[in-house]
Amino acid sequence: MIFATFLRKAASGLLSLGLACLLAVPVRAETWIRAESDNFSIYSTAPEKTTREYIKKLEVFRNLTNLLLGSSDSGPKVRFEVYLLQNSDDLQRVRPSFSKRVAGVYFNCGEGSSAYGTVSNDGDSVAEEDEGLIVLFHEYSHYIMFQHAKSYYPAWYVEGFADYLATAYPANGKITLGEPSKMRGSTLSADRWIGFDKVLKPSFGFAGDKSNDAWEVESFYAQSWLLAHYMLSDPKRARDLNTYFAEVGKGADPVASFEAATGLKVNQLESTLQRYRQQLSFLTVPVPSYPDSRIKVTKLNSATSSYLLDRSLLTTCMQPDQGRVVLSRLEKAKGGFVDDIDYQFALTRAHLLYGNAQDAEAIVGPVVLKHPESLEANYLMGRVYQKMAQTASEQERNDLIEASQGFFIAAYENNRLSAPNLYYLARSYENRPDFPDANVLNAATGAHVLAPAVKEYAIFAAQVNLAKGNRSEAITLLTPFVGNPHDRKSAERFQKAIDAIKDGKSAKDVMQALKED
Repeated sequence: MIFATFLRKAASGLLSLGLACLLAVPVRAETWIRAESDNFSIYSTAPEKTTREYIKKLEVFRNLTNLLLGSSDSGPKVRFEVYLLQNSDDLQRVRPSFSKRVAGVYFNCGEGSSAYGTVSNDGDSVAEEDEGLIVLFHEYSHYIMFQHAKSYYPAWYVEGFADYLATAYPANGKITLGEPSKMRGSTLSADRWIGFDKVLKPSFGFAGDKSNDAWEVESFYAQSWLLAHYMLSDPKRARDLNTYFAEVGKGADPVASFEAATGLKVNQLESTLQRYRQQLSFLTVPVPSYPDSRIKVTKLNSATSSYLLDRSLLTTCMQPDQGRVVLSRLEKAKGGFVDDIDYQFALTRAHLLYGNAQDAEAIVGPVVLKHPESLEANYLMGRVYQKMAQTASEQERNDLIEASQGFFIAAYENNRLSAPNLYYLARSYENRPDFPDANVLNAATGAHVLAPAVKEYAIFAAQVNLAKGNRSEAITLLTPFVGNPHDRKSAERFQKAIDAIKDGKSAKDVMQALKED
């Protein structure tokens, strides 16, 4: 799943660029640093001072979201990974298809989860909005929403909630909540609002209907932000939202259910929000500053810096064309990285995903022998054998699957908080006659808990729960994906699967509904 943040003219969308453009993107030699706090890892090409400020503000922002959602730090500690780019052009390396209006992106896929953003005004802006910080807060808000999602959220609320939190500004032991958005306010001031019946319509989202022009999508984002701000500014209205979410999640008409739950007439929302916008207020919440002493900063060497961004892209589920270009770049450089274990892992993953398993095995095999305690070496070795098993004869397939299980278990013993390893470990037992047993259920559920926004993990966990007769749990796992504004076709498949569960259909029929065309 991809959550892209659009700034400036947000709605111009993604450009369709071919392989030639992929190859044309230059690779600059930049020096990266890694900053680590309790809950974040930031890889950055920005100055150390700027990077430290960003990670401190992210920690303060996380405290705010915990306060809002009644969360605690008792759960598993998995650092949220961010790539902070000094040059906005680097986002075209992240996805060559991105318009230059894309200011940040958050990826969730079976290979990993990470956010990319750019620095603006050196991260020190007070008088002007710091777009780089807004982007990171927006992307982290998506992550937080999925961490806590137990019900359906419509597309407008997914984006409106993220924008509502994104303008928070931490300073001097305090953080604001609900500050006006200059960007969204500018759009609203143009007085080209679309009907709120359209904003509330489930099919209207990131790309919008084919009939939607660029301005309509930009208005959708701006009006979604203002509507979320209005609803969340009053405790009763916020409670009413939960009733509306529950009803529309059951398939109720979005306009009728909104009006019934909130007492607000949709055809009067524009005038109501126009008045509200004139007296927009925000809260200041005391939240302790994050101490600089708890941040560890490491300057990465020039060799690691040269392939770091490509390595990160291998966990973002690229399309095959881009993946093969990244593989080609890594392969061309391998002569200079014979003893670099992180590079060997990156090249292994590139061959595994976009080349062939035999080449991947030749790279990672010697590494796992030399470093039998390594999480990544064992995990990748398990993935390699799992892929080889897909095209092997029956006896060889069984041997390869059994070998993959051994490596996944070794990786698990090294680190029990790797969501991808738990997911592929659980899947490695699919050929067993007693599938799924309690261990598979625990592993599949664990992967989803650690990375709840990854749809592959949610689908597999739902499949396992259906097989165990846990139909209501399967619905809970699938429901948050019905409101995905960035992929309406996928959202519709999730809704069909949920309807099939409610109709008492078989697990096979449910999984069939989730299959892509």
